[in-house]
This record gives sequence, structure tokens and C-alpha cells, in this order.
Amino acid sequence: MKIGERVYQTLRRRLMVNHYEPGAHLREEVVAEELGVSRTPVRNAFHRLISEGLLSQEKSRGATVTGWSKSDTEDIFKLRILLEGHAVALSAQHITTEQLDELIMVNDGMREAIAGKSTDRIEKIAQANKRFHEGLFDASGQGYLRMFARTLLHLPMVSGFFIYSRDEMEESVRQHQEIITALQAGNEDWANAAMTCHLNGALERFRRSR
Repeated sequence: MKIGERVYQTLRRRLMVNHYEPGAHLREEVVAEELGVSRTPVRNAFHRLISEGLLSQEKSRGATVTGWSKSDTEDIFKLRILLEGHAVALSAQHITTEQLDELIMVNDGMREAIAGKSTDRIEKIAQANKRFHEGLFDASGQGYLRMFARTLLHLPMVSGFFIYSRDEMEESVRQHQEIITALQAGNEDWANAAMTCHLNGALERFRRSR
């Protein structure tokens, strides 16, 4: 893994698990010394994390940790449960064979990434997970629902596979497979229940990590 990517992933993981207090000021030189790198990869990582909303820009050479409260995360997950449960129920009615095949392929790719040993495996897993959920939004056939659900999915505090154990990642893939099976059966209630279970499990992991 390149130095810049390693620094970014290290800082992102720390921010996701509240290693730094909300409002804390991070200085480039201090973080660089701590991680044993030059300021340049730290500066670049700060820029990426600012764009994701995990850090806020400072005038000096540094950044401030954005404050995400426990209630923020709780509210966002509860909204996701409502929206994505509804989306997957609609998908059970409207999903095409091609869209189902895409979901299966993405979930298989996520499973392979979990089993792999690449240095960027967490990023690959997170991207596959987003593609899976976005595929469900697309299959719902509802434009506004897709827009709102995507916004919640991409918020930084709810996309942290850094806090998952390997067993928990594998369980997530298994739950995806249950959602796929419900869609193949065209069963709206089953699909909704499977998604609700999936997201409630993710919420519990975040509660334990804080």
C-alpha cells in the first residue's frame, strides 16, 4: 500500500472509532511525526477527510475533528432502516433479471475481498457494500427514494467497515444473500424484514464501537 493511502486509512479508521475527541485540532506536523511520515501524505489525507465530512478545514496547517454525536448516528440508521426497507420492498416487485445478477456479482465480489489479503481490502469491501445497496435503490424504480437513500448511505459515520471483525463482515455478506433470496422470491415482506435485520445489526456494531 502506498504511504498516502496508508495514512488516509489509518486516520479514517481512527476518526470512525472516535480515537480523537470531536473538536480536537489535528496538526500536520504532529500527526506526521506520530505516523513516521512526511507532512505531504498527512496533508493529502486531511483534504480527503475534509471532503468526506470527517474533518473541518482550519486556516493553519491542520484540521478540526468533526463532531458526530451518538444521536446523529442513531437517527441516520433509523432513517436508513425506513428508507431502505421500503426500497427493497419495492425492488421485490420491480427488479429485473439483470439487476439481480448484478447484486449477486457484487456480493460475490465482497465475499472475495473479505477472504483476500490485499492491503486495500477494507476499501474494496466498503465499495462493494455501497454498490450492493445502490443496486437495491436503483431496482426500486423510485427516483426521489433513490436520491435520499444514497445521501444517507454515503455519510461517513455509517460507512465504516474498519470497525467490523472478519466474522461480522462475513455475516453482512450472508445477510445480503438473504435479501437477494427474498427478491428472487418476489416477497416484499421478507425483503423488508431482511433489510431491517441487516441494518439493525450494523447499528448495534456502531453502538458497541463508541
